[in-house]
Amino acid sequence: MPPTAERRNSDAKPTTHLRKVRRSRLGCETCRARKVRCDERPGRCFNCERLGLICASAGKINGETGSPVLSSPQQADTNGVNSGAGLKRKRTYRSCSDCRASKTRCSGHKPICVRCREKSLTCRYEDESEPAWKQRVASSVVSQEHPTPSAQSNRGESELTSESITSPIKRPEATPAGSLGLGSPGIATHTPTTSVSDDLYWLVAENLPDCHRTRVLVERYFANVHHLRCFAFLHKPSFLQKLDSDGEKMQHGNALLHIVCALGALFYAVECETSRNTILPINPLDSGKHWAMHANNLILARLNRISVENLMAAILLHDYEIRMGNYSNAFMLSAITARMAQALQINLEHSTDVLCREPGSGPSASVKESRRRLMWSCYITDALVGSGIDQLTLIDEADIKIQLPCNERNFVLEEPCITETLEEGQMLKFLPPELLPSYPQDSMGMTAFYLRHIATRRKVLRYLKHLDSAKPPWYPDSEFAQLDAELRHWYNTLPANLQFTPATLYIRQETSQVGALCALHYAYHQTMCDLYRVGTPGLYKLRSAFSYGPEQQDFHRHLQLTLFGHARSLATIMAEALRHGPHAIADSWLPTILYDSCKIMLFYLTQIIDPKLDSSKALLADTIPHVHNNVKALKIMRSMYAAAMPLSKAAETMVEKIGIELDRESRNPDFIQEDPYSNNETEEQEVAGSAPGTPAQSAPDYILNPLSIYRLARKSIPEKHAPERQLHATPGPPTGVQARASRMTPARQRYPMMPDDSQIDPGLRAGPVPPADQINFDELQSLFSSDPTGWTWQPAETAVGSRNESGSLPPWESQALEVGLDAWLPTFAMEP
Repeated sequence: MPPTAERRNSDAKPTTHLRKVRRSRLGCETCRARKVRCDERPGRCFNCERLGLICASAGKINGETGSPVLSSPQQADTNGVNSGAGLKRKRTYRSCSDCRASKTRCSGHKPICVRCREKSLTCRYEDESEPAWKQRVASSVVSQEHPTPSAQSNRGESELTSESITSPIKRPEATPAGSLGLGSPGIATHTPTTSVSDDLYWLVAENLPDCHRTRVLVERYFANVHHLRCFAFLHKPSFLQKLDSDGEKMQHGNALLHIVCALGALFYAVECETSRNTILPINPLDSGKHWAMHANNLILARLNRISVENLMAAILLHDYEIRMGNYSNAFMLSAITARMAQALQINLEHSTDVLCREPGSGPSASVKESRRRLMWSCYITDALVGSGIDQLTLIDEADIKIQLPCNERNFVLEEPCITETLEEGQMLKFLPPELLPSYPQDSMGMTAFYLRHIATRRKVLRYLKHLDSAKPPWYPDSEFAQLDAELRHWYNTLPANLQFTPATLYIRQETSQVGALCALHYAYHQTMCDLYRVGTPGLYKLRSAFSYGPEQQDFHRHLQLTLFGHARSLATIMAEALRHGPHAIADSWLPTILYDSCKIMLFYLTQIIDPKLDSSKALLADTIPHVHNNVKALKIMRSMYAAAMPLSKAAETMVEKIGIELDRESRNPDFIQEDPYSNNETEEQEVAGSAPGTPAQSAPDYILNPLSIYRLARKSIPEKHAPERQLHATPGPPTGVQARASRMTPARQRYPMMPDDSQIDPGLRAGPVPPADQINFDELQSLFSSDPTGWTWQPAETAVGSRNESGSLPPWESQALEVGLDAWLPTFAMEP
C-alpha cells in the first residue's frame, strides 16, 4: 500500500472514532417511542417541532423530579422557534369517523371532538385506545405518583394530553358556526394565506388595507358574490386592471371598491373559520363594516352625482345591508337604485349597434353588457322588494327595452352577441333580420334564465295578493293553472348545463358558480311553495282563502302534497350545496328559504296527515333528518347572515313544540302562532286590531309577509300609522276560512301526487335513512333542546290576524322572542 494511502487511513480512523463517541443514540423520548430517527437538536428536535409534540429529551434530567426536561410547543414559540409562521397547527392522534369521512381536521377530543360538538353530530372513534408511543411518552414524561407542587407548576401546560395538544382557540360568546367545516371531499376551496396567529383585526379596521390585501378581498368578492342573481355587472379584467393602476387613488373616495371589499371581507373571514376549523377572534359579520359604512356615506353625500359606478355601489350596498339585517337602509337604497337607473336610462340599449360593428369611439362590448346587467339587477331588486304590490314597485318590466345578459364567457372576452329579451322567443325589434341568430339561447347565460323566473315569480306574488278576485284554482283556465304551467315550462326547458345534476355541480364548481346554480333552483322550488300555499290556508292564514268542497278534495290533497314535495326538494338541494363550501350558500335568500322548508314539512307531517298511522310514521322518520339538516345549515350560516341566528333558534323551538303537539289527543292546527321576528314595540301596545271584513283603508303592511323588507323597515319607524287597525271596517261577512284539512287516505285520486324530490336528479336525491339515523315518532320531541317558549312565524304575504276572531294576538305579533327583529328577508322580499 502506498504511504500516502496508509497515512490517509490512519488519519481517518481517529476521526471515525471521535464521531462515534460524540453521537448519542438516545434521542428524545418522543422520537424513541414513535420509533423514528431523532436529530437530537438542542431545545427541541425537528420531528417534535414539525408535529407540534412535546419534546422530552432523554439527555436532560430535571433535578427536582428526576423526569426528562420537556420542551413544549408553547415554549418553542416563546423562544422564537415559530415566531415567523405563527402558532403551529398540532396533529391529533386519532380522527373520529365523521371527520375522517368528510376529510376535515379533527381536534381529537374525547368523548366528543370540537367539530362534532358544534355540529351536534354523534362522535365515534373507530379505535378508542391511544397509540402505544403516546402512552410510553406520557409514562416517561409525567410523574405517576405524588408529584411535587413545584413539578406541577413547572409542567403547567406541558401535560401530554390530547386536550392540551389540540385544543382550538376559543372566542367568548362566539356562535358554534365558526368551527364548522363546509369544504367537501375532493374539492379545493380557497385557504387564506394568513397564519392562525394572525388576529385578522385588519378586517375591522376603519381604512382599507394595503394593495395586496385589497386584491385578496376583491378576489373573494368575485368568487362568492359576483355570480349570484345579477350582480355580475362588473367586468372583472377591467376592474382588476383599474385596481392595479389606480389602487391608491381608489382607496380613498371610491364607494364601489369599499363595498366590494366589505363583501369580500365577510367571505374571507368565513373561509378562515372553515379552513382553520377554529373560531376567529372577531365576528365575521363585523368584517368590512367600516368600509361598508364609508361606501354608504359616499353614496348619500353624492346623490347629485348620478353615475353607473355609484349605481353599482348602491346595488351591492343594498345586498350588504340585507345580510346585516339593516332593513330600513336596504328599503331606501332600493328606491335610490331605481331612480338612478331611470336617470341613467340604462333601460334602453346604448345604441342600435348591438354587435359593435360601427366605426367610432363608442363604448366597448363589455361596457354595453355591463350596463344591461346593471339594469336587470335593479329590476330584480325592485321586483322583490315590491313583492307583487304595485304601490311598492318603481320599475315596470314593460319599460325595459334591452336584451337579456349574455353568458359569462362572451362578457369576459368582450365578444358582442345577440340574445333574447325577457319574453321568450323575442329579440330586439330594431335589429335587422340578417343579424338575428338562429339560436340566440346559445349566447344566454344562467342570469338570463334567472331573470325570466323572477318575472314569473312577480306574477305569482301579485296573484297571491289578489285571491279575492281570482278564479278558484281548480278551474282549468284559472290564474293558478296558468302560473303553474308557466313555472313548470320554465323548469322543464332549462338547458342541460343548468339542471341540478352531479355533473353540472362539478362543472360549475370550476367557475365559482355553484352558488348561482343552487340559487337558481332554490328560487324555482320556493316560488312553487309560494304558489301552492293556496292549499294550506291553515299554515299561511290567507286573507281570501279558497273553500274546498267535497268534490275538490282530490285537488286539495294534490296541492298539499306538491307543496310538501317542493319543501323537501329545497332541503335536498341545501344538503348538496353544503358539500361545496361557503360560496355555495352565499345567497342571502337562503336562511328564510330553509326556515320555510322546515315549517312546511313539519306542518304537513303533523296537521295534514294523521301521524299515528304506520305509513305516516315511516314518512316522518324519513323526513325529520331533512329538517335536522336544515337546522344545522342555519347554524352554519350564523357567521354569514344576521338572520340565521334567530331563524335557527326559532326552527329548533318549532320542532320541539311540534313534538309536544304530537302527544296531545287533539292537535292544534294553529301551532304556528307567532312571528319570531317581531320586535314587540308599538304593535303590542295597540289595543285595537283589524276587524273582520273589508277594511275602510288598506296598506301594504296588511297583505305583505311579515318578513318582507317593507314590513321589517316599517318596524324601525317610530311614527308609523296603521289605519287598517282602526275598528272602522266596512260591514260584511268575514273572509272565508277553509275547513280543517282532510287526512291523506289511499282513496282514488284524480290528480297526480308528486313524489318527494321528484324533480331532483336521482344522483342527488336523499337515499334511504340508515336504521341508526332514523328517528321514530317517540323521539321527535327530543330532537332539539331549545326552549319551546314563544316561537312561531306566519310567513304569508296575505297573512291576516284579528284579535276579535282569535281572542289573541295576530300570528305575527310575538311576545316570546325579544330579539327585536333583525331578521332577514332576502333581497327577495321573501314572501314565504
